[in-house]
Amino acid sequence: MRHGGLPTLPVLTKIERPKLGIASWTLPWAIGVHGYPSPQRPLGCIGLLEKAVEAKVSVVQIADNLPLHELPDQELDQLREAATTRGLVLEAGTRSLDPEHLARYIAITHRIGARILRTVLSGSLFGPKQLAAAEAAILKVLPALERQGVTLALENNEAFSALEFAGVITRIASPHVGICLDTANSLGRPETLQTVVEHLAEHAVVLHAKDYDIRRIDTRMGFSVVGTAAGDGRVDFNWVFAELRRRGRSGISVIVEHWPPFAGTIEESIRIEEEWLSRSVRFLRSKVSAVV
Repeated sequence: MRHGGLPTLPVLTKIERPKLGIASWTLPWAIGVHGYPSPQRPLGCIGLLEKAVEAKVSVVQIADNLPLHELPDQELDQLREAATTRGLVLEAGTRSLDPEHLARYIAITHRIGARILRTVLSGSLFGPKQLAAAEAAILKVLPALERQGVTLALENNEAFSALEFAGVITRIASPHVGICLDTANSLGRPETLQTVVEHLAEHAVVLHAKDYDIRRIDTRMGFSVVGTAAGDGRVDFNWVFAELRRRGRSGISVIVEHWPPFAGTIEESIRIEEEWLSRSVRFLRSKVSAVV
């Protein structure tokens, strides 16, 4: 069914283990963050694949901080071959719901042999008109998603409430449109993880496993939200995986993402995120292995 029908995301008929992976937002300082010192040798797409091999994960999501549309076709083909020879599954990512931009990325996703295209909205002014426009944009590219065998994973963030994101997916009602469930992004709304999972877990096709801590500032008059390695913060990943499993979504990809702070120098920032990568993968692998 399509617009106006019931959601048709496939429910897994047997319990499957999640597929653990990393993303270009796992190691943002190694890639480069606008407005901060650049790494001496910025990490590129092939380098990210090598990081995945070292971490012994099976999925790599290349998102908007390594923009795939800037690569010529030859390099996209080389990326696909490099992933295949390393036994890695690719996912694509971008930041937009402009139909022309999405159509371009659907073609790129297909070209690199990926099945998932994650996208996220950015900006600060959102309301009913923007929600309707987002839904209309997805419907416009739905035929291309179906034709290319690509699933669009819309990532939750502060743009809309979890209920509003769920409403878009429910109304579109296509197995080619789902949610990239991020465990931290909706804090900016603010919404609790419980609310996000309650409304979005059944629609999830990707999990962004992102941990954080909430600390009082030194005056005790307020709080700060700071990123951590997975397992070192406030996210109850046991509960998250249990809820995904309960809703038949246990076999989705679990992508490590980080919010690492700038540590004074680019070298120290890269060192910290590398350490977080090891800790996060080790922690999440123990949770993934427990899914039976």
